[in-house]
Amino acid sequence: MPKYIFMLGQASDLAKAELLFCLGPSKHLDIIGPNFIVAETTQTSQELLAKLGGTIKIAKFLDKIDSLEKLDASLWQKYIEGGLSKNEKIFFGFSLYNDSQKNYQAINRKALSLKKQLQSQDYKARLVTSRQAELSSVIIAKNKLLGRELIIIKHDNYWLLGLTEVVQDFADYGHRDIGRPYRDDKSGMLPPKVAKMMINLGAGQSLPKNILDPFCGSGTILQEALLLGFKNVYGSDISSKATKNSLDNLAWLKANYKLPGLATIKNSPVQKLSQAFAKTKFDLIVTEPFMGNALIIQKTTDIKTLQNIQSELKNLYQEAFEEFYKVLSDKGKIIFVFPIFILDNKKIATLDEEAISSLGFVLQKPWPNSGQLSATGNIIYNRVGQKVAREITLWQKKLNLVQPL
Repeated sequence: MPKYIFMLGQASDLAKAELLFCLGPSKHLDIIGPNFIVAETTQTSQELLAKLGGTIKIAKFLDKIDSLEKLDASLWQKYIEGGLSKNEKIFFGFSLYNDSQKNYQAINRKALSLKKQLQSQDYKARLVTSRQAELSSVIIAKNKLLGRELIIIKHDNYWLLGLTEVVQDFADYGHRDIGRPYRDDKSGMLPPKVAKMMINLGAGQSLPKNILDPFCGSGTILQEALLLGFKNVYGSDISSKATKNSLDNLAWLKANYKLPGLATIKNSPVQKLSQAFAKTKFDLIVTEPFMGNALIIQKTTDIKTLQNIQSELKNLYQEAFEEFYKVLSDKGKIIFVFPIFILDNKKIATLDEEAISSLGFVLQKPWPNSGQLSATGNIIYNRVGQKVAREITLWQKKLNLVQPL
């Protein structure tokens, strides 16, 4: 069974959870590091990266060495031998993760020795470097380094070696984010990568029959669901402008990506979800809900203002989950984002686990564990300097519960 090194993006906790769900029962975990996972799987690197949102590179695992002295020019050439040709100029490079600048310089000297060795064998060789110790997906793609980038990771007292097979398609993510017809910062700015990761947390290896986003905004989650292969996607929003934007964006996506699948979008508040979709049961609900007035949240320095917003959102989310229980199938799952407001290092959470659990749901905690999880043990996604962090939660429906009328 092939063994791969998965290099993860900035949201490493979310990326790890996504990857483990997508690998499914075929996974054979070897190492879980701070920004990477080594695992065996029956799936190919191309298949996996097409599905994953949080993995930026996948490399074929080569070896584990206890000293960098063992990595010399001859061994390095052996690793990339399959990608060498004297009829074209050879671009090669390396990325060093989790190690010192001193070791980076030492490896760079080894790379220069390899360049000279290749030139002495009548190859036309060029070493590709950057200002960072890690080569970006952009550099790898533009310099055609697939099969020629050596991944070197310091972990504990040894180094892992791999050869990059695939990198994330940065241009395509940008195209379907800013290239689509409508993008509304008032209805949320959920990045497509994060939307894909959230869907994969709920879907795992096998796609459910359908998916619902009851706060669909501009349709980012539904867009990524169609790209993942869902045949039936459903959305709703209280804003008629949002529902129109979603429909237009999904029509653009299906035309540009030649996608099948049926999209049903309704203009409805979440409190009337069971009326809007009276004849449909959903296997998966994935959503980033309304998280308060972004302009007020960004400008306020008053903690009471944020606490008032917190209280209003808790009520809204409880009403939403009451409706979710009615429209969710018996084995259905929910991926739901609860905002956490950050003011002067104080965190104001909107998740009331006890209240949501009392409605007939069980909160599933992520694995592996991490020091970066929320106070209630859930995955956090946020960027430095932002006043709102996303607490990403996974819920499973309890069965045989009597719900209040």
